[in-house]
Amino acid sequence: MSILVIDDDADIRQSLQNYLSDRGHHVHLAEGGHQGLEILQQESIDIVISDVSMPGIDGFEILSEVQRLSPSTEVIIITGIRQIENAFRAMREGAFDFFTKPLKVHELSASLQRTLRFRALRQEKDRLERLVAGPATSGLAEILGESDAIRQVREQVLQVSQSDAVTVLIQGETGTGKELVARAIHAESARADRPFVAVNCSALPESLIESEFYGYVKGAFTGAQDSREGYFERAHGGTLFLDEIGDMALSMQTRLLRTLGERCIQRLGDTREIAVDIRVLSATHQDLLQAIAANAFRADLFYRLNTVTLRVPSLQERPEDILPLAEHFLRLYAGEIRKPLDGFTSEAADRLRSHPFHGNVRELRNTIERAVLFGHPPHLVPDDLALRPLIAASGAAIPATIAFDPSTLADLNLAECEKALIREALHRSGSLSGASRLLNITREMLRTRMKNYGIPTP
Repeated sequence: MSILVIDDDADIRQSLQNYLSDRGHHVHLAEGGHQGLEILQQESIDIVISDVSMPGIDGFEILSEVQRLSPSTEVIIITGIRQIENAFRAMREGAFDFFTKPLKVHELSASLQRTLRFRALRQEKDRLERLVAGPATSGLAEILGESDAIRQVREQVLQVSQSDAVTVLIQGETGTGKELVARAIHAESARADRPFVAVNCSALPESLIESEFYGYVKGAFTGAQDSREGYFERAHGGTLFLDEIGDMALSMQTRLLRTLGERCIQRLGDTREIAVDIRVLSATHQDLLQAIAANAFRADLFYRLNTVTLRVPSLQERPEDILPLAEHFLRLYAGEIRKPLDGFTSEAADRLRSHPFHGNVRELRNTIERAVLFGHPPHLVPDDLALRPLIAASGAAIPATIAFDPSTLADLNLAECEKALIREALHRSGSLSGASRLLNITREMLRTRMKNYGIPTP
């Protein structure tokens, strides 16, 4: 098994290398996120073990990039005991497991065993899917639920899919299924038999954005040993989906606007123009009008991308869909591993209905997948669901938002409140990326505000 360890603590890297190597694993070490992602692009990695709080690229960005570059690679998160909320958030966003510092051999061993077992089952599932794969189902059929809110989404998908001239901005919280909606629009359109290319704009390092979107020719820069198509060319004739468009750098926003107008591109290092025929769909969980006001997003690009806004409701807004979705996921995952599970006990069903599911459908799906894996037939019980409130090291419940006491400020004004809020977010997260997520703004917006207020970068 090939394992990549990413941690800025040399002692932890060495301890993990010794422990894993002694058990026959091939271990790669990286002292930070940049080095770790370079290794990931060069090597075949089965499991990534990454610290959350690191300078530069933090654990959340690593998780997102691993999901983009190597979807079959599982991620285990390392977190401090006082930052346990970071681990739960990472698991909602797709990490498989976590363990806490200081390292305990039994915790590491148990975490690794769970991950290896889950990876083996996922590989078997993928193999069986390839064996029995049939015609793809309509994307619309994948938008599950019978609430009025989700029925309205399906109706809007049908309407906007009829015309390529309609650009759609899909809004909604993380985990609501924005990419699923984009795929449904593509599947119901005249471009259904052409490529659908999804790009997570927040996961792309700024230094790679241009080459990833436009491609390059051999010799365009050091390391360009062959020519390569970019996202625009790969999506030719089909749909390009720009997820988390609000995180795109301003320089790239300008180029994207020009490309959408001219409908042609140039690869890096090339003088030749290449015509591209694409429909662009975009999505964000951010308020782009707020980003425009903060000079972090171009107004002209916003209006170019936003003929229609389609909002995907959170799971809290459609609680009547929670149990039907959970039953669907149970049938799906129990069928994949042939486990005779018939459903949920009434207590487990009540627990699901009452849980807030801040991670939305993604959190619900991951909850059921793990419950099926570790639960015992014939029914899933509350303990199988592992739905517990997030608890901080102090024992207090972790608030969903940052709060501070304005009475502690000498003068109550908007600028002072904003400065205090930014400092609190930076203190809690320890990184720009983490603070921007807590504040629900882009990193560009946060950098601009920090510069205006003279707040140093952590």
